[in-house]
Amino acid sequence: MTDTWHELLHGRQWSSASTVWVEDGTEYSWAQVGRLAAAVEASVRAHGPARVVVIRSRHKLGCFAGQLGAWRAGSVAVADDHTLTDREFDRVRPDLTLTVSVGAHPPVEPAGRPARRPRPRPLPDDVVAVNHTSGSTGSRKAVAVSRGNLLALFACRDLDVPVPGRLTAGSFATPTYDGWWFDTWRTVAAGGRVVCLPHVNDDVFAWPGLARTYGIGRLLLPAAVLATVVEVLPEAVADIPWLFSGGEQFRVSTYRQARQAGLRPTFVNLYGPTEATFATHHHRLPEDLTAPAVPIGRPLDGCRQVLRRPDDGPPDARELVVNGPFVCLGYLDDGVLTHRFRDEDGQPSYRTGDLVRADGDGNLVFAGRLDGQVKVNGMRVDTAALEQRVTALPRVRDCRVVQHERHTVAFVRTDPATLGDPATRSRIETVVQDFSSAIGISLVDRYPVRAGGKVDVPTLMDHYRTTDKAEET
Repeated sequence: MTDTWHELLHGRQWSSASTVWVEDGTEYSWAQVGRLAAAVEASVRAHGPARVVVIRSRHKLGCFAGQLGAWRAGSVAVADDHTLTDREFDRVRPDLTLTVSVGAHPPVEPAGRPARRPRPRPLPDDVVAVNHTSGSTGSRKAVAVSRGNLLALFACRDLDVPVPGRLTAGSFATPTYDGWWFDTWRTVAAGGRVVCLPHVNDDVFAWPGLARTYGIGRLLLPAAVLATVVEVLPEAVADIPWLFSGGEQFRVSTYRQARQAGLRPTFVNLYGPTEATFATHHHRLPEDLTAPAVPIGRPLDGCRQVLRRPDDGPPDARELVVNGPFVCLGYLDDGVLTHRFRDEDGQPSYRTGDLVRADGDGNLVFAGRLDGQVKVNGMRVDTAALEQRVTALPRVRDCRVVQHERHTVAFVRTDPATLGDPATRSRIETVVQDFSSAIGISLVDRYPVRAGGKVDVPTLMDHYRTTDKAEET
């Protein structure tokens, strides 16, 4: 395993003149990336010893090459695309922060070095990186990623795609999230090429040209982003043979709309908590999907699952526990491991808090969360059940129930042509009121998404307060 890691960081590929990275219209060779990484490594060593190094860059290439350079120097590499907050810096407590500027001279500069304080406990030697959770229900957590976690991900055969020749992967993920390991490092570990795609809020119209020019064979998109692309510009992904969805629940309505738009790629639904490196389960969707929900499928090669009977929850559902080499070491706070992901025998294990059921084919289907029941006017409401029933209605594409402060709102994404249709709203109200008459309803044509690709809940709530709530009063 150590030899494999050494080969990835120091192999002869880093002297190659062939293209390994494409970003903002510029192609970069392995050798160019290697030289940028060497500058980062030299800077880390010059300011060392530095166990934890934050690599700050506005370019994805800067974060990627910075991680390579920090790893070569034996440091934990924490990527920051200028989105980490002071609280998140406190969680990782870097010894050194470097700014990496692609195309600038010098390319690497210190960005401030915190006062040194001895760590209460040293980080384990195999910690190499940090995942940040989405923070959709609170502040983001920092997850310690080990060398073994990444190597297990790179070796997972269930994530391979049969494309002719050298793999070219599109990259949408941001460097602070777990999708980054799949988009970039798993691609490069296999000798492939990475093509960075502009964000959908920037220039989604550039995607078709990039896909054709470079022959992108694989692309991972958060479910909310995939739904938007399929609806607004399906030709953006028409030439990509393998489309992966992850991060949030992949809706049947999105899949059917993709087929209606003429998209014929292989769709793969991925599931996995940030605490398990990247993903733990996968399901390849059939050509004709008749099930009411898209399964999360079966464990990936190398992952093991335990279905645990919950103390409180639906009688036919089980809590999903994942075990094996994908499970990360634990949470970081103040630069040390504060909580390890281990079972009673000391083996890697993480309780997801997600409830699942097995379908007739033995695939797991997401059935909500242990903490998914919310109280509305003193009554418990199963948000997963509500969302599934609303999503099954005609002209409805998705439903997200959000509880914030005094408001509980069902945000329902419908066909744009039916946003003002009284019959559609009446059907939705009938279902929602079966659960609680105190739940507000907001019909939207699409969900706003954040930089990482997940639904922007604060923006949705602002929309409800300024439009729907104002109309109700």
